[in-house]
Amino acid sequence: MALTIFGSPRSRTMRTLWMAEELGLDYEHVPIAWDDPWLKAAEFLQINPAGAVPAIDHDGFGLGESLAINLYLAKMFGSGGEAPLYPTEPKAEAQAWQWTLFAQAHLEPWVRRDGGQPVYEGPMSEFALTEAHNALTRLDTTLAQREWLVGDGFSVADFNVACVLSPSRTNSLDMTAHQPTVAWLSRCYGRPAAIAARSKFAG
Repeated sequence: MALTIFGSPRSRTMRTLWMAEELGLDYEHVPIAWDDPWLKAAEFLQINPAGAVPAIDHDGFGLGESLAINLYLAKMFGSGGEAPLYPTEPKAEAQAWQWTLFAQAHLEPWVRRDGGQPVYEGPMSEFALTEAHNALTRLDTTLAQREWLVGDGFSVADFNVACVLSPSRTNSLDMTAHQPTVAWLSRCYGRPAAIAARSKFAG
């Protein structure tokens, strides 16, 4: 297996790097910046036609979009064992997709940092904060009843939502009213692979 991960760890590529660590994969990391001209070169566009990072090349299969990459890697390499990262039962698998799409559609737009500035500190601050807290309240409702989002253990559903709620984002939010989510994030980011990835790449 040859896996190459393209992108600076200061971007959403950190999500893919954590996933690779979580799965114990051997991989090559090319820490290319989000604005590098090579991303628009024909060679890279064959890997990711969007010309953006993160992207992976897995034995000639190119894929972009961080959450899609995580789903792919988890299903490819994390579907077995006693504590699978990717649920194989169809309903649980659908729930993992649902939470991933929730993270992308209902969290990411309102907690992202563009050029280092949170969207909830700009012109749309009041609306963005309301939407962010609405989404966090939905998470609280689930996590007040269960330890993990799908099934009885940590899965790609937790992984993808937690990636969107990275510490660099939640540190700028008032999380006082969202203690179930805060406790869950502590469990997610306390995992050995999360600690290892942040130690290796967050410098």
